Amino acid sequence: MTAGLEPAAAAEVCRLGGPEPLSGARGAVRVPGDLELGVRLALGMRSAPRVILELAEALPGEAEGFQPELARIAWEEWLPREVPWAVRVTGTTEELRSPLHTARLVKDSIRDRFTARGLASPPVDPRGARVLVDFRLERGGASAGIDLGGHSLHARGTGRQGAAPLREDVAAGLALLAGVDAERPLLDPFCGTGTMIAEAAALALGIPPQRPPATLAVSVLPPFTSLPLEEIACELRPERIPLHAPFLASDRNPRALAEARAALESQGLARHVELECAEVETVEPPDGPGLVLTNPPWGLRLADEAAGAWRGLGTLARQRLSGWTIAALSGNAAITRHLGFKAERRIPLTVSGIEARLLVYTVRSAPRG
Repeated sequence: MTAGLEPAAAAEVCRLGGPEPLSGARGAVRVPGDLELGVRLALGMRSAPRVILELAEALPGEAEGFQPELARIAWEEWLPREVPWAVRVTGTTEELRSPLHTARLVKDSIRDRFTARGLASPPVDPRGARVLVDFRLERGGASAGIDLGGHSLHARGTGRQGAAPLREDVAAGLALLAGVDAERPLLDPFCGTGTMIAEAAALALGIPPQRPPATLAVSVLPPFTSLPLEEIACELRPERIPLHAPFLASDRNPRALAEARAALESQGLARHVELECAEVETVEPPDGPGLVLTNPPWGLRLADEAAGAWRGLGTLARQRLSGWTIAALSGNAAITRHLGFKAERRIPLTVSGIEARLLVYTVRSAPRG
């Protein structure tokens, strides 16, 4: 999970029927619950790229300590006999600097468990694994578990090709932090290929990701075989889509807009979002006040273009967005001054390895023509 989105993920867990999450490591939340809750989260979470069923925590952080502990876990009850699996390692220590080396140590410990019981270990296949054992090295120790998705859950199957697109789980987390809902107008004047507006609209309307249970690891993990996976998936879908305030997305690039339209259509969201090709200064927002949730250019490569984008957003705000809230992502503190407003909240995030902020503003100035 993107560091900084933990409150968003915690809120989404509660929306999906889970309890208040426990505090966890940076980039993670821990949730007490049963197997069915694990399935609900794997099927329904938008703001988390992975859902891990933790089998052991507070393990020693050094190899000679965690290997015997891993061998005590009943892996034969979790790993299906003929389904390929692999180990995914997160984190390093002074001793364990190579995730590949750590993964081999974990793999060997698990296979030793099978060998000690006279059982054949399921095949290990890092490239074709259907099941992932998750091993996380944290400050002061380690934890081990099973990835209930078996792969990253961020993708929505849209096949987007835009330049430097925002990942879907990050966009969903930003939407949750900004407080999207169906009753408030929503605007993204820099929508690009539509990731932000799609995630925000889906969350506002309670529409889960299109994530068939058969594509997830839970469909092959032995402890989950008795659960009605398809029924649980159906329960997550709303019986009806509520009436909602207008959702508008715009961009100056017609090619990006065409991709946004295709992405919205593929997710069943096209009829809920209006798209238009426009410069930011000329956008006509819905009747408000509402929420602007957007990811303007940061200027890491094209500083002049980015400065113009933030100035344009400031012009739009002063002329047509009185009373609105603006939540804008930026990884370049210097460029945001061109907006001409002072942020009331600055939420730190790490996006693609870049220290960024979700900047939240309230537009209090009267409209000026």
